[in-house]
This record gives sequence, C-alpha cells and structure tokens, in this order.
Amino acid sequence: MSESGKRRFVVAGTGTRGTAMWIQPMLERFADDVEPVGLFDINPGRARACNKLTGGNIPVYESFDEMLEKAQPDALVVATTDATHAEYVVKGAAAGLSVYCEKPLCTSLNQVKAIRAARSKSDKPMLVTHNMRYYAAAETMKREIMNGRIGEIKHVIFIETLDRFHGADYFRRWHREIKNSGGLLVQKGSHHFDLVNWMVGSKAKTAVAQGSLSFYGKNGPFRGERCSNCSHAKECFFYADLFAKSGTKTLFNDIEQIDGYYRDRCVFGNEIDIYDTMNVTVQYENGVHLAYSLIAYASYEGMRFMIEGTKGRLEWTAVHGTSWAPGSKERDNATGLEQSGDNVENLVYFDPYHVKTNLTPESRDGSHGGADPMVQQLVYGRIQPEDQLGQKAELEDGIQAVLIALAANKSIELNGQPVTVQTD
Repeated sequence: MSESGKRRFVVAGTGTRGTAMWIQPMLERFADDVEPVGLFDINPGRARACNKLTGGNIPVYESFDEMLEKAQPDALVVATTDATHAEYVVKGAAAGLSVYCEKPLCTSLNQVKAIRAARSKSDKPMLVTHNMRYYAAAETMKREIMNGRIGEIKHVIFIETLDRFHGADYFRRWHREIKNSGGLLVQKGSHHFDLVNWMVGSKAKTAVAQGSLSFYGKNGPFRGERCSNCSHAKECFFYADLFAKSGTKTLFNDIEQIDGYYRDRCVFGNEIDIYDTMNVTVQYENGVHLAYSLIAYASYEGMRFMIEGTKGRLEWTAVHGTSWAPGSKERDNATGLEQSGDNVENLVYFDPYHVKTNLTPESRDGSHGGADPMVQQLVYGRIQPEDQLGQKAELEDGIQAVLIALAANKSIELNGQPVTVQTD
C-alpha cells in the first residue's frame, strides 16, 4: 500500500476491456482509493496506447514477472486473452496479491487444477468479475428466490441470441480460435452458467450438448484476410470499419505491426473453429434441470431467463440494442470503448393461477446494464458494499461456470454423449 493509503494495482491486458473497464475508472472515479503502478500486455505498444488514450502515465512493463517484482503491487487485475488468465492468476496468488480476474477464469481442466492449488495457498481476496450477478434484474430474481417466492426450483431455461453485429465480432478477433477462448460456451456461456449456478445454489452434475459452426467460418459466400483491405467490402453484410474511431485505431491498428494481430479479421476465415450454434442440457446435483441455448447470428439481440419453481415462475426477458457494435447498420460509424445502446428489459412473476406480477426494476446507468460500475466499486472501492445476496464470485464460482462449458464442449466432441461436470 502506498504512503497515501491507496492500494497499488497492476493490470495485465490493456485491450478494449482492460482499458475501458479497469484503467479508465481507476484513473478517474477511483483516484482517491487506488494507485495504478504498472501495465502489462503481450504487445507493449498496446499498453503504451492505453496510456495515450486514458491520459495516464502508468509504467509499462514488457515482462509480467518484472512488473510484479518492481511495481510492488497490492493487487492484480487480469484482463488478458482468456486462455492466459490462469497463468497470471496463479502468479499473482504466488506473489501474495489480491487477484481480480475477468471471466472466464480459465479455459482447460489443467488450468482448473493449477488455480485450485494456487488458491489453497493464498489468504488474499481472489475474485472473478462475473458482472451479470450485478444486473438489477438478476439481483431482484435472486432476492425473490431467497425470500421463497417461487418455492423450490425445478427447471431453468436460458436463451441468448447474439445478433449479427455483436455476435459476429467474436469471429473477427482472437476469440475465433478455441485455443484462445475455449469457444463461446466458455467465453460467453460462463456468464450464463455462473448466473444459473448462483440462482440454483447447487453444482452441475452432468452435461449433454450439441454444437456446430453453422453460419460463420467456412460457411461464408466469400472471404478475405481482413475488412480493411477486403475486395468484397461493398457486397459483404459484415464489413465493418473498426478503426473509424481513434480509440480502437490506437489500441489495435496503430500497433499491429509489433505482433501481427489484426482486430478486423474476416468472419468467414477458414481457420475459425469455434461454434456459433450451441444447445446444452445440464442436470444439477439437487435435481434441477437447465436447458441452455446460444447462437451468434440472430436477427436481433436478446435473452430469456426463466426459472420455474413449486410456487411459480420468474421470467427475465431482454432485447438489447447493439448500435455500439462494429459494423452495426444503426450506428454512427464510430466504434467506442464503452458499451451502450437501447435496452428493453422486463422481469415478471407468474403464479400457478397464471396471475402475472411485474417485478421489473429501475434501469441503472453504466455499461452492461449498470453492472460494471458496481463491480468496479467491489474491486477498487475503499468502502465495500454489503453482500447479502452472495454476489461476490470466488475463484471456485468461476471454476464451476467453466466446468459446465468444458463438459459441454466435450459432449459436442462425443456427438452428444453425457459428460460428468465435476472433477477432482
């Protein structure tokens, strides 16, 4: 801790999420509480670009280990490529730091074992920033469940439809290869599986899944290397000028010659190997059943989350605007760092007599339905909010979300055979 009493933070990963979610707020909203003392990115040019964008003057390190040694931090935020999260979490734990990791916590069973071993040797706070627990509707659902409104939970349905702007973007960037992201069941689904786990209050037992790459990748009518030099730009629905705004250009385009990473790869690239169509059935140890569906090429973006109990049903539905997404036909030709857009959300309770009660909470300001500012307060704030709903996601919570996704991926590989979720 610095002489001023501020906690000393370092950040690994200075892409869009690391910059907008973690570094900007640390410099602006939480300057009285925390002190940034180091940035690390596998592309040091991106860390320097982050300083340029945020107006910061944070030391940039080309080695993560050197940063931990020289910066003398109290805490670490991990916002790197998904498949590397575990490496930095384990090193942060070994260095005696408080660790806050973006989801998904990890992408493989070997990483699960390494994280569990590291956690067992640390007494510091170590959390996964599962922000969906902090959506206003999610909080209301959890509170109603805890108060017994729907009785004993029996069945859950979760449907996520990513549209052809937001969904497509996963197929432009590093997420498109399963070695980097674990696929969308890990990268995106871990959000949802964690939310279900939190509501149900039990561990998943078995998973059965089907999945395919049905729309993007090799299914495209044509392909190029990247949008910015594609000969099909005028005829392709998915063409996007990702570098129209200086923020994305500074973080990616201006420094791509250092590591060769292109932020605007073709969504029809032959190397894409993640699924864009997924269905999963999960049985929990307490007998609850989950039916889960995710696609990444929907005609509009939204979700449906339905929990049926012995005394009634909670149903959260949402339509999400994606004017912020690269390539959106409704956007103003600018790619921003903050997520925004029109959102329509409803939460209702149905009793067994079909009587409907509107429980929709007031909307909150801030990205991801106002959840991100609350997570930032959890990580950076001197004053910690009460956790009456159990919203803090410990490392084991992050592991449980990933275990479902990994079991589902394995089931898909085995043509839909059941796979045991829990591991020793």
